[in-house]
Amino acid sequence: MLLLSLPALAATPAAAPAPTPAANVTLVTGRGTASATAGSIRTLAKGDAVYSGEIVHSSANSYVDLKFSDGGYFLLRPNSRFQVVDFANHSGTTEAPTPPPETPAAPVPAPSPAAPAAPLQAKPQDTQNGASRAFFSLLKGGFRSISGLIGKINHDEYQVSTPVATIGIRGTDYLVVICDATCATDPQIVAVLPPGINPLGGIVSTVYAHSIVVTDAGGTVTLLEGQYLLVLPDGTNILLPLEPHFLHVDPTPNPATCAG
Repeated sequence: MLLLSLPALAATPAAAPAPTPAANVTLVTGRGTASATAGSIRTLAKGDAVYSGEIVHSSANSYVDLKFSDGGYFLLRPNSRFQVVDFANHSGTTEAPTPPPETPAAPVPAPSPAAPAAPLQAKPQDTQNGASRAFFSLLKGGFRSISGLIGKINHDEYQVSTPVATIGIRGTDYLVVICDATCATDPQIVAVLPPGINPLGGIVSTVYAHSIVVTDAGGTVTLLEGQYLLVLPDGTNILLPLEPHFLHVDPTPNPATCAG
């Protein structure tokens, strides 16, 4: 009887597990895109996933609302670029927290004592021990955010970087906008500027509930409900006496309640 030798079957490598989404798009008005670190760009639609490491872009006259797996939200204003630098949720929850109420403005205290600025850094040990973490970067434009579970229970593992400052939170609803030409000519901004200073590239931030901690080259300011802070490119911190006009005429909705 003739015996035929069969080639050995090569072991089929196991397929790599699919990445876990960091967030899902709950609303797109206009056009939004997400770009991966490899350079690929895709158009976003409601229900699409966004992953750790991706940069989300909202076009002119467009808003993109992201709901993260820990229940947090980021609503990007038009012409914004926002990176999910390093996000991992090991809490097991996908439920959004109850949106905090929007309360009247609080009295404006003096800024807290200065402290050295701390740049945004992803922490390798977090990946090894499975800690939840939420690190973001605002590259252009602005957003309004309601923090999720990570920001509420693990303050040290939540941070947003901007070109001039980093933002930490204490469980909050807040807004950050990079100062553009409209901001730079706003009457409330111009009124407080030192002579010869251009605010372009600085940031304006405010808090709708609880507080944020803004750290920059000039120190650290704890910003409370109803306060408005201008951080200039040189690190100068200025508490504004009134809401900037550009935010009054173009308010950013609550991301937890505007999600479609």
